[in-house]
Amino acid sequence: MIKHLQKVGNSRGIVLDRPILKLLSVPPDGAFEVTPQEGGLFLRPITTQEAYERVSKKHQKSLDKLSR
Repeated sequence: MIKHLQKVGNSRGIVLDRPILKLLSVPPDGAFEVTPQEGGLFLRPITTQEAYERVSKKHQKSLDKLSR
């Protein structure tokens, strides 16, 4: 399957068709982890909880300072 970049505001994006999202069980407000791999990118759907845990782990010191 070939996808082309489309203008989204000041950026560019790739639109994933509904059957692909359904196959991956991605909810309408779903998130993806994007990691570089040899020759391209790998997209993996993640839950909101996973995204929160990764951000909070990565920025724990800053979040602790904000909570004071």
